[in-house]
Amino acid sequence: MRIMKKNITLLLLVLFGLTGCEDFLEEDPKGEPTNANFWKTEADVLSATTALYIFNDFQGIYGRGMNLYSLVPSDDFVVGKPKSQIEEIKDFITSGNGSYTRDIWPMHFIVVKRANDIIRNVPDLDINEDVKNFALGEAYFMRGLAYFQLSLLYGDNNSGGIPIIDETITEDFFIERPASVSTSYNFAALNFERAAALLPYFDAANSERFGRPHKNAALGYLARTHLHNAEYNPDSWDAVITACDQVINSNKNALEANFEDAFKIANNWGPEYLWSVPSNTIGGSMFAGASLENRAWGKYNGWGYFAPTQELYESYEAGDERRDATLLAFGNEFEFFGSTRKYASVNNLTGFQLKKFLEPYGYADAIHLNPNGDHPSTNLNLPLLRYSHILLMKAEALIVKNGVGSGDTEINLIRARAGLTAKTGATLEDLKSERRAEFAGELLGRYEDLCRWGDVAEIKKSLHGKRHIGVVFETAEGDNKGFPVSSTDFTEVFPTTEVWQERSNFILETHRIWPIPANAIDTSRGTLSQNKGW
Repeated sequence: MRIMKKNITLLLLVLFGLTGCEDFLEEDPKGEPTNANFWKTEADVLSATTALYIFNDFQGIYGRGMNLYSLVPSDDFVVGKPKSQIEEIKDFITSGNGSYTRDIWPMHFIVVKRANDIIRNVPDLDINEDVKNFALGEAYFMRGLAYFQLSLLYGDNNSGGIPIIDETITEDFFIERPASVSTSYNFAALNFERAAALLPYFDAANSERFGRPHKNAALGYLARTHLHNAEYNPDSWDAVITACDQVINSNKNALEANFEDAFKIANNWGPEYLWSVPSNTIGGSMFAGASLENRAWGKYNGWGYFAPTQELYESYEAGDERRDATLLAFGNEFEFFGSTRKYASVNNLTGFQLKKFLEPYGYADAIHLNPNGDHPSTNLNLPLLRYSHILLMKAEALIVKNGVGSGDTEINLIRARAGLTAKTGATLEDLKSERRAEFAGELLGRYEDLCRWGDVAEIKKSLHGKRHIGVVFETAEGDNKGFPVSSTDFTEVFPTTEVWQERSNFILETHRIWPIPANAIDTSRGTLSQNKGW
């Protein structure tokens, strides 16, 4: 464990000095290595590949930026406290130029540029073949990830795909958008295929490569890319099944025995995670802090941006163990700074708290928390792709291709772990419910699902909560300060109230993707135009 933390810390520290923003498709980004002084040794290659992982510690990507575009617009969350920039995202009136989200586009192209440099220069180096193949696999994986995420956030067949810039383009970086986002997804898929061919399977004994991609991560994202491309090209459903089967048949990954265990520090490198954001008390994803109770009962700098809705809470089947592992409702017990507490909130707009990533906050003396509350990373990795994604992607593809019941085997593996009885003849609607319950609060899930399914009514509808009105909180100094007074009756039932009005302005053809930041358009020499309707 000590070796692993040292390596992840080193990775994050290196990235701190490599996160300056270059303009979109700038020909000569400042601070980048040149052929004259670089690309000579294995150390150069390691430095170049380490610089690929700038997403991990950047607030605008996995800290809050992409989560704001993915979680907040859905019916699962509302904005937990007054914050106009986030409220504009929720109401589909954002410009895309706010400080929380404006760097998503350019940061992805920085990764693309760095991956291209590796793919262009590493093959001709006289270095160890294993080092060479691994570096190329990393570059293909990260370029694929950049195009997958960009396609999902900014591309469709109405406004176009994402400009394809590969290693062969060395001078004129200003490329027109392809007419279809399917072109962008296909490019991402090609990169994941190449990465899978070059990368080894994950090796839990090789901590030097923790936080770097492996074969099943590439295959998992290959399946996920085809899942979203299937809306535009139905042939992609076959590719989903093929890639998922490659992961399943490798026997390298599995579900944790208990759903809650998938979100524990001890399992950061366990069999369920195929890809995650490496995090510790130095840096990494800040999402756990961004979704924590605003001001965290006076114990830490929680940001309170993501408040779960009553609709999400009530969507779980009776007996589904995932609900209480994912959410806190009034009076639910949880561990917080070494003490057992009962949940209540003085300021949460809905009266529910995302619990899924709270484990690091349960320990005394904040031993798993970044002491800098303005950068609230923890020792818990943020999962981006789990084995349950593989099972449910395959199930969906089978149901779409072969009809009801075709995905029962995979769905029932998920349900069994959740403490639910097996289903026979599971439908696409059953699959939708399983995805919602399984991936609530995780990036690129519910909202993107609703859009690709065309479930517009679920996005538009008004949303509700149960605010803890009338609860008295302790103000006197002491261990209980900020929490309900000791005489609180936690059996109290609160009325349901509307916390977010119906968003009748939502138009699927427009709002399923987001506005490209103005700076990217302004510096594109006329090759980029704004997504239609924004």
